[in-house]
This record gives sequence, C-alpha cells and structure tokens, in this order.
Amino acid sequence: MPDPTDRRFLTPATAVLVSLAVIAAAIAAAATAGGVPFFTLPVVDVGVPIQPFGTIVVAGVLIGAAVLRRHAARSGIDPDDARSLTLWVILTGAVGAHVFEALMYQRARLAADPLFLVKLWDGISSYGGFIGGAIGYVAFVRWKRLPAGAVADATILGLLVAFSIGRIGCTIIHDHIGAATTFWTGTDYPHAELARRHLLAEFPGAGAIVRAHNLGMYELLYLLPVNALALSLAFGQRRLPPGFVAALVALLYVPVRFALEFLRLDVSDPRYAGLTFAQWCSFLAFGAAVAAAVVVWTRGERARARARGDGERGGGAPRAKKARALAARRRL
Repeated sequence: MPDPTDRRFLTPATAVLVSLAVIAAAIAAAATAGGVPFFTLPVVDVGVPIQPFGTIVVAGVLIGAAVLRRHAARSGIDPDDARSLTLWVILTGAVGAHVFEALMYQRARLAADPLFLVKLWDGISSYGGFIGGAIGYVAFVRWKRLPAGAVADATILGLLVAFSIGRIGCTIIHDHIGAATTFWTGTDYPHAELARRHLLAEFPGAGAIVRAHNLGMYELLYLLPVNALALSLAFGQRRLPPGFVAALVALLYVPVRFALEFLRLDVSDPRYAGLTFAQWCSFLAFGAAVAAAVVVWTRGERARARARGDGERGGGAPRAKKARALAARRRL
C-alpha cells in the first residue's frame, strides 16, 4: 500500500497552490495598471453549455475530496469511512448552503415561491455550507464513533481546498461585488454590468466605469497563504495533535471573513442588527475554534505530562532496584 506521507500524495495540494498562485500573479499584474480590469470567461457550448463557475466548483469538490481522503489515510482512518465521510459532508454542505441562502438572503423570493427552498442548485451561501457540513461531520463521527480530531482535520483540509478553488469561480463571475472604492485593488466594473445585476442603486452617480471591491477575489488572495500553511503542516513530517489543523484554519479564516463583510452591499447582503448573516456566524465559528484549540492544547499537555511521568518512573525503577539490592547486602 502506498505511504500517504509520500510526497506524491501532495499532488492535489500542489496543483491547488500553483493554480491559485498563477491567478494571484495575474490579478496583481493587472492591478498595477491602476485597478483590476473587468473580465469574464465565456460559456463553452459543446452541445450543452458548460458554465465556467460550475466547472470550477466541481473541480474544487473533486480535488478537495481527494485531499480529505489522503489526509484521512495518513491519520489511519479506514478508506471506506473516508469515502463515506466525503459524500456525507458534501451532501449536508450542499443542503445547508442552499437552505441558508434561501432563509437569510432570498426571503422575498422564498415568500413568492416556497418551492425555492428545495431547489438546491439555485443559489448557495458559503456559511450555510459550513453549517451544513459541520452538522454532517458531527453526525458521521458520532454514528461511526470515529476520532473527532483526526476527522476534523481531514474534513477542514478538504473543505479549505474546495472552497479556495470555488473562490476562483467567484472571482471570475464577480459573484461578490462590494462597495465602491478608489483603491488600486478594486475592479473596474462597466455601468452595464452593474445595471444587469440591479446594483446601480448602491452606486449613486455611477459613470461609465465604477471601481468596486471584488470580495471573492480578496478572499481568494488571502486563502493562498492559508492553504500553503495548512497543507504544509498537515502533510509535513511532524505529527500534530488531532484537531490542531482544523482549529488553526478556522482561527485564521474567520476574523478576515468578518472584516471583509463590512464591504458588502446592502442589496446583496441584508443586515441583521447591523451585521450580516456571515458576521453573526463568524462569532459562533470563532468561539468554536477557540474552544477546539483549548481542547487540543489541553490534551497535548496531558499527553506530554504522561510521557514525562513515564520517563521518570522508567528512570527511577533501576535506581530503586539497586537501592533494595544494596540494603539486602548490608543486612547480610
């Protein structure tokens, strides 16, 4: 059986990092001219239309699933359980992504068409997907009685890779247009594109070109170093405590996502008591990540303490044996 720690098993991770790096370099090069130009990828018609976004998302899911399974193998999780976990998390994540999109972002549409709730292909929310995936993870771990920390690491790695590739799609289709800006990292959107998306009310006095934040692109660029760090730690030579990578990824991602949400448009991201749905979820996610980090640290400290105790007892036994032998000779 191949060794899951072999460098050849890093192929999916390497492909992800290289592709993300190429896109980041292209965006940075374009932005140096004074704003990122508006761009799209055409639909390819081969008898049936192939949408760029859907293709990229599917590729992300497949590569993320491969990373999940390979890290699960590295952690000693049964391959059948890893495959079942992958399917389970994908399904529950997909359901959660659409249900929360309908409930938190598309209430008017849901009121007009209650069947919209079950049209899983029509709109997704990233945090809804996180919630659905987390529910699937918890249910699967309890059902199969698997080690929670090891499964969490494998799951979060697969999700991180899949989500990062998905953000490539978001960047290309400009799925998350933010507030207007004059900063050089903003994207120059044509007036007609904002009109097509019914966003002109958010940009009063808009001219032929409006520079605005492309939040999907920002998140993609931030996920570059997060992927590099998480994958290098997860597949490195040093064995980390189970659950460490999952807690680390959450702690790195959530605060940045929370901050980016302030750049969202009101029309696309309604506020609840002044914050978006994703920001409220960020509070819960960060609290869960901190709690997980404390548990991982505490268990690690206990393991190190037990190891020190065993060493002391192991070193003390020969000395005690010699002392008893010496006392026996003196009695003689």
